[in-house]
Amino acid sequence: MTFSIVARCPRTGMLGVATSSKALAAGAAVPYVRPSVGAIVSQAFSNPYLGIDGLTLLEQGLTAERALERVIESDRGRDLRQVAIVDRDGHTAAYTGAKCIPWAGQVEGGSFVCLGNILTGEETVKAMVVAFEASVDEDLPERLLRALEAGQEAGGDRRGRQSAGVRVLHAEDYPYCDLRVDDHPDPVAELRRVFTLFQREEPFRQMMPRRDDFMPQWEAVIRMREMLEASLEEEATVAKER
Repeated sequence: MTFSIVARCPRTGMLGVATSSKALAAGAAVPYVRPSVGAIVSQAFSNPYLGIDGLTLLEQGLTAERALERVIESDRGRDLRQVAIVDRDGHTAAYTGAKCIPWAGQVEGGSFVCLGNILTGEETVKAMVVAFEASVDEDLPERLLRALEAGQEAGGDRRGRQSAGVRVLHAEDYPYCDLRVDDHPDPVAELRRVFTLFQREEPFRQMMPRRDDFMPQWEAVIRMREMLEASLEEEATVAKER
């Protein structure tokens, strides 16, 4: 039902997933990511506990391969599942159940996996691999989105289009980037538009609390607050004069 990429950036340590599907809100259902632990895709006839339990196993120190073995072993519906894992060290593992609707499969690369089911063909995941590997100098959210765009261009989900999402975590326990298009006729293109808006918010993200410093760039935060208050007061004055 879905095509996705799960990856770790060896340069920054970012971990993330990008996904698109002819299903509602794939960006909410498919990705499971925990900073400094790993990232997991759970799709096809998805079992959320493969992602939830898989992250717990990775946090306990299991490799991607061993964590995958454990979660698949515990799921008697495994023939209907599709799962991919990348761990904190960039090791990968992937599984496509025998009863996933074709085309279904995966391609593993260096610190990433591209995978999908009910696709127009293998060309979808192959195109994702090429796009991801060709964008090595970009940050992980951009690379994931380029892979998603390439997969859509190559055919994508053979049932059509509905949703897309990208989720990336970095140094903090909250997401660095978490964007979703839950229901749209061209979700990957719409995700690109939303991502462009996200990129404009970089100055604000630099002011976000960190685990070791709840108020980084204090002076900039105060200036922004003063500018916002002044703008609101000006708008109120204009409204009264009308």
